[in-house]
Amino acid sequence: MMQNSDIYQDRYLKHQARKKDSLMSNWGTEYKKYKISHRAKLLELIESRRSQRIFNRDPIVDDEINTILDAIDKVPSSCDRQGITYIVYNTRDAKDLLGGLLVGGVGWVQRADMIILLFADMQSYKNPAERSNMPFLDAGVVVQQTYLIAEALNIGCCFVNPNIRDGNKKFFNKKFNQSEHLFCGALALGKYDKKAYK
Repeated sequence: MMQNSDIYQDRYLKHQARKKDSLMSNWGTEYKKYKISHRAKLLELIESRRSQRIFNRDPIVDDEINTILDAIDKVPSSCDRQGITYIVYNTRDAKDLLGGLLVGGVGWVQRADMIILLFADMQSYKNPAERSNMPFLDAGVVVQQTYLIAEALNIGCCFVNPNIRDGNKKFFNKKFNQSEHLFCGALALGKYDKKAYK
């Protein structure tokens, strides 16, 4: 009888093997030396980043969406378990619903071209001591990576905290969280005409 594989444990064990290999060998001594111009561009992205809440009606095109999602898929995570999952919503009905459910997004989030909901699959967090904070730390890395890649693409981005009113949680889970993962927040993305202030 074949046992079900735990993908998170498999990722963890591979991470541990890489870590051991790097500590016990000369692995990793070769590294890419970035030019000063590359570092300057990264610093410019970091300094230019804003939380954009006003969007125009121009769509984010497929190539841009794929670039954003590819960047999210490459985010580092706790023990490389990649416990953060996401779902992209860009239909008017879904965005309107989320505009009423996401407390931090009321009045503006539905005008984004797309909303990415971030969830933590709690099965990836094995140690009880890490379950209260590590999912949110991992989600925070996703948020930062998304902000930077969106900035590089001239796309506005804003994080929406995971606050949902108690009376709406059951409806939110039924519509948007059928896997019953831990909701860690949302990212609203869209094109804009004027950049947000500092």
